[in-house]
Amino acid sequence: MKLGYRITRAALLLIPAILIFATHTSLEGVSIVFGVSILTGAFATMLYLFFHFDEKVNTRIMMEGLADAFFGIVLFTYPTPDNQFFLIIFSVWIFYMGTLQLVSGLGSMEDTDYFWLYILAGITFLAVGFVIMNYSPTFKESVPSLMAIVLVLYSGTNLYLLMKRKMDIYVS
Repeated sequence: MKLGYRITRAALLLIPAILIFATHTSLEGVSIVFGVSILTGAFATMLYLFFHFDEKVNTRIMMEGLADAFFGIVLFTYPTPDNQFFLIIFSVWIFYMGTLQLVSGLGSMEDTDYFWLYILAGITFLAVGFVIMNYSPTFKESVPSLMAIVLVLYSGTNLYLLMKRKMDIYVS
């Protein structure tokens, strides 16, 4: 797996987090920026798979790209999106990505020194998915900051694993 693709995908998820922190974006603005970034990530996955069709590809990479495409399309094509709908989409997306991390960690306990980080990140993202899904409307002002922190954690974990392993973050 080429490192450029993984770095690009992590950067695409860091952009919304930086915008949220820098501009104090509302939840409506966050949904648009997040939707654009995951659709762009899905497009980058598609391009990567198109140009490297003859190489062995980890199935979790394809699952990430399909999830990005699915959630991005649902986010933009739902007839009456509101803040609660976006929170559900985001929480299910981060829950799914946490599941991929957890499965990779549990599947590679003897193959890598970083299995603990996979498991810890997976459990963290699963828990945050539940927290965001059950967020009270009275705390609506803090949701964008929490989402930015989650995106930074997700991208940061992926970049750390990428730089330490010098290969795909997911263990085959």
